[in-house]
Amino acid sequence: YYLLRSNIGARLIQYLGGTAITIPPTNTATVLGLPPYYATIVLLATGSAAKQIYWATRISEQVLPPPFAIILAAYNTVLNSINTILSVWAWSSNSAPGGSSYSLTQGIGLLLYGTGLFTEWYCEVQRKRFKQDPRNQGKPYSGGLFGLATNINYGGYTLWRTGYAMYCASLPWAGVMVAWLAGDFCGRAIPSMEGYCQNK
Repeated sequence: YYLLRSNIGARLIQYLGGTAITIPPTNTATVLGLPPYYATIVLLATGSAAKQIYWATRISEQVLPPPFAIILAAYNTVLNSINTILSVWAWSSNSAPGGSSYSLTQGIGLLLYGTGLFTEWYCEVQRKRFKQDPRNQGKPYSGGLFGLATNINYGGYTLWRTGYAMYCASLPWAGVMVAWLAGDFCGRAIPSMEGYCQNK
């Protein structure tokens, strides 16, 4: 919100030699005082934070050490901030003039974001319910959404991160996000999880 409202994101783009979009004062009544396109970006960041906080406080049964929690929060903050800054760079922004109308890629981005966020959240809720039953102690969960894919939670994360990127900066940045997440999950996260499950 601060990056948009203070125009610090636009000033950063200009400092780096790019052409920034100046966010006009809005006549449209929004709670945040931003045009709808930019108000939605703030809501996307808020939704991603709310999902992560819910996971950490209500779903996860593992202790989250402070250094790991700081890294996780910083990682998500950096990605959200990059999306926000790209939304005010004239070369990458997915904003219509004045930020008042929506495009097809924005609509697809919102659909991917909503589907992915729900998928990541709900599959974890299903797994927690399964694990709360004492009869399932130590058993792997392969029902519900996890019946569709072993790592459906990573798939959900990839969907919403890609949708968020597409909404803010259209297809090129969404492609970079998909490539980054696929590489990270396939090279690090999934093999680590598979090893953990095999050891159990």
